[in-house]
Amino acid sequence: MKNPRILPAFCLFFLLVAGPGIADTTNKIRTHQTLEAAVLNQNLPLEKRVKALKTLLSDEMTDGRLPRTFCIWDPIGKAGPIATAAKDQVLRSLHYGMQLTIDVYQNEQEMVDAFVSKEACDAILVRGATAQRFNRFLATTEAPGALPDRQHLQLLAQVLAKPEIAEHMTNTQYTALGLVTLGYSRLYADSADKASLSSLDGKSVSVANTDTGFIRLVDTLRGRTRTGDMPATVQTFTNDLNELMVAPDISYLAMANGRTGSETRGLSMPLGQSTLQLIGHTDRFPPGLAQILREDFLFKFNSYARVLDKELGNIPASFWINPSPEDLTTLSESAQKVRLSLRSEGYYDPVMLRLARKIRCRFSPGDSECTNPVE
Repeated sequence: MKNPRILPAFCLFFLLVAGPGIADTTNKIRTHQTLEAAVLNQNLPLEKRVKALKTLLSDEMTDGRLPRTFCIWDPIGKAGPIATAAKDQVLRSLHYGMQLTIDVYQNEQEMVDAFVSKEACDAILVRGATAQRFNRFLATTEAPGALPDRQHLQLLAQVLAKPEIAEHMTNTQYTALGLVTLGYSRLYADSADKASLSSLDGKSVSVANTDTGFIRLVDTLRGRTRTGDMPATVQTFTNDLNELMVAPDISYLAMANGRTGSETRGLSMPLGQSTLQLIGHTDRFPPGLAQILREDFLFKFNSYARVLDKELGNIPASFWINPSPEDLTTLSESAQKVRLSLRSEGYYDPVMLRLARKIRCRFSPGDSECTNPVE
């Protein structure tokens, strides 16, 4: 028979030997939790939050700085509007302990490949349509008609900067760190009389293969989509291979403006938002750092918008064709069909669609979708 005193004696020995280590680990966990709570507390002064953040990440710092590389997509290159606006981030990041390196790519897919393989980029700044594979919630902001104008997007950006929304912004691999406006996606036509949604019926329309929502919208309006990567999409339009194109403002500015015929026109009515979204590797951006970056992106929203507006201001007002009442009705009805269809297929995030509807109803409370919601 075993001695009943052996087990208590062993337990006493274990507590004497291992007890201090357990206590030390518990204290470290509590300290970490306290610091992280301070970083996430938006009621505290930013200076105190940043101090807590630096303490949290002290083990990863080199010479008191946290080295990170942001890869930026700008189709124009280092002198382009996106790259220019991003340069300000290098100085701002110093305030919260980051030593930021900016790498600019003109080829978006090349940049994405480098990011996924972890060869070069801790985070990438890409179009929302490209970000879909990394964070469905944030990418859903570009759903056709979901956020009709910039006011809607700016209100959403304020919501995204709240710590309570963080669970939707992060998964085990990737974390969404913010978004800024890149203007809108619109319809472009080789003549003024075709700059209308009714013109899509039976016509071949250039659409980037990543813009699933707009591909589906064109299909809904009985157009025939011709897809490829973004440069190829614009090229088919500028080379007169297609009469119509659905594309973001930045694509037209960078690759089509001045390269199309004198009759080319754009429908001024936005079909949906075009955004830049910062996506990082989750293990490189823990919750506290991710939260500070999201708030910083909200702070920079207007500066990005001004850079874009300056570029768009170079397009003469006569280029834009105002939508007809029929266009407005067609977009509202068709865009909702697309959103609901892609939601049921798991492509669009239902939480973001519901949030977007609430924002639309904040501005237009009398709309039927506000009293009889389906999103």
